[in-house]
Amino acid sequence: MGKIKPIIIVLFLLILLLVGCAKEKPPFGASIGNGVGYYTFNGPISSTYVHRSIEYFIKRNVKKVVIEVHSPGGSLFEVWRIISLLEEHSDKLTYETRTNGIAGSGGLMIFLAGDKRLTSKHATFMWHNTEGILSTDDRNLFDIACNEYIAKQTGMTAEEVMEKISTNGDTIKKDWFFGAKEAISLGVAHGYID
Repeated sequence: MGKIKPIIIVLFLLILLLVGCAKEKPPFGASIGNGVGYYTFNGPISSTYVHRSIEYFIKRNVKKVVIEVHSPGGSLFEVWRIISLLEEHSDKLTYETRTNGIAGSGGLMIFLAGDKRLTSKHATFMWHNTEGILSTDDRNLFDIACNEYIAKQTGMTAEEVMEKISTNGDTIKKDWFFGAKEAISLGVAHGYID
């Protein structure tokens, strides 16, 4: 009888462990509340958990995902992958992007991927030309693609976007910082977070 008790205890603990492991945890940065999915980009943009998060939301019948962007940017390869993943599943999910802090560079591109885009009154946005160790021709390719994407999402023209990041025509490039009020007036954001 004394040997049976430890075996039962061990079996009970193993069952508890298996039940706890069987429960699927949400991917990093993802959560669900009141039937709405939430995902946060905090810091440099990374696509690492995006695909698994989208699958997690779809598997749980989530229809709307709120994406908070708090990022100064990151790799455009990562940014375009994220935008492509969001677009790939746009028949199943709608996206509301929000920023309370900074949506800069690649963070701005992700913010613009939202079907509905909201900003706090204190948020800052930033855009500039492509930077990095690419050839001039490759940077120009990315600049054109990004500026056209911004234009398409906002109603601005690609030329207007280019004017915001250029001084003296095309000779000197600059960072274009702007606040929430200008973001709304340009169509970058649709309104303020309630």
